Amino acid sequence: MMSRLKLSRRLPLSYAIGWIIVSTLLCTGGSFAYLKQYLKKKYQKAFSYDNQIHSIIQTGPQKEALKTEYLAEILQISRDVPTSVVFFNEEVAKQRLLSSPLINQADVKVLKPAALYIDYTIRQPVAWVEDYENVVMDKAGYPFPFYPFLSPKNLPYIYFGLSSFGKRSTDSDKPVVRWKEAMTGAYVNLAFSLLQLIHELGLSHVVRIDLSQAFASSCGKREIVLTVDNVIVQWQNGLEQQIVFPHLLRLGTKNYKEQLINYLNLKEGLIEQEKKSATLQINQPFLRLREKVIDLRLSKLAFVQSAS
Repeated sequence: MMSRLKLSRRLPLSYAIGWIIVSTLLCTGGSFAYLKQYLKKKYQKAFSYDNQIHSIIQTGPQKEALKTEYLAEILQISRDVPTSVVFFNEEVAKQRLLSSPLINQADVKVLKPAALYIDYTIRQPVAWVEDYENVVMDKAGYPFPFYPFLSPKNLPYIYFGLSSFGKRSTDSDKPVVRWKEAMTGAYVNLAFSLLQLIHELGLSHVVRIDLSQAFASSCGKREIVLTVDNVIVQWQNGLEQQIVFPHLLRLGTKNYKEQLINYLNLKEGLIEQEKKSATLQINQPFLRLREKVIDLRLSKLAFVQSAS
């Protein structure tokens, strides 16, 4: 018997490759179209009105320490460009807030359906850095801008004698002032020591502390200079009158505590003497007397003279 041979019909290689390519394109094309439609719907849902951030709730030790508009600006949130809660990154938002020189601590949470919760604390100023315009520092030495963020405060000015903002001075012990960096060094340590001592001694009305020559190479030039505006309030014919007795104190850099105590012992007597020459008219509400320079650098001695 003759066996029948089954002949297989084979496609040419070029045809087979063509069919594979066509099949692949049909499958991937369909998948791409489906994926595109899925992403489009997801995007539309994410940026639908219900999923957009519509309000910012802020809390902290101070009630509305910073304007909500300022916080929104840092977080790049605006009504013109909607922000979706679906794609909002809380950690990125936190780091953006901490990039502000005013903000010390921050935490950010999304409150669904459409609110943002921000809990934060801001730095509290202890003194002006007089070397620059609109710069204050906190108790840790961090500099930050004051206006238009904070309400007016009676703070002393501290003058260090620094170079341009962000630049190092020729005296390496003087601080470099940059946002988000704490001011350090001998001059800053002395500034905080003086602020603490002034508070402990109850020395009020200190308006300026000049430390520019506190560590001068020449002993003759080495000094701390405090400006104190002593204020006396009196009434005359129902009118409040203020008399300012400005004292410029020259102190040493080692025994300044003893010297400030000596000044406090002398202050009342000095003011009583000055009051004898203070003459206010009946309708005059304010009088500032000529500044007196009081050099306390020599132990148990005080040289008093009127400023020229």
